[in-house]
Amino acid sequence: MVDYVKPNSKNVAIKEAYKDLDLNFMAHPITGDVTTKSDSEAVKRAVKNIVLTNYYERPFKPSLGGNIRGLLFELNTDRQLNRARDRLADTITALEPRVENIRFKFDTSGNSLNVIIFYNIKNGLTGQEVEFNITRAR
Repeated sequence: MVDYVKPNSKNVAIKEAYKDLDLNFMAHPITGDVTTKSDSEAVKRAVKNIVLTNYYERPFKPSLGGNIRGLLFELNTDRQLNRARDRLADTITALEPRVENIRFKFDTSGNSLNVIIFYNIKNGLTGQEVEFNITRAR
């Protein structure tokens, strides 16, 4: 019998860890290096960044992003909400290979949009979510 917990055993099960830079660029208090986000926090930040990135915002990649702010005042019918859900799900699936089973919940109230994204991390945690609110700039 193989023990997958002991590092000395012949076959060791290693959890795949995800690591991304923290985009706040805070310095680590001990090492002075840029801090990192790991595992579910890294994936959560990546999904949120994809949705919040507008078209033509990234140099040399004009179609990268979800362009959700461009849809802020157009989501007044169910058909437009469903189209936005489908487009955002396709964008996240194409740009973030670490997630699967993506679902959205939009709450339009006044001039703001509350977005909740539900997803599962491949080979990892299930039932993850990220929530944020988008409002007018003025």
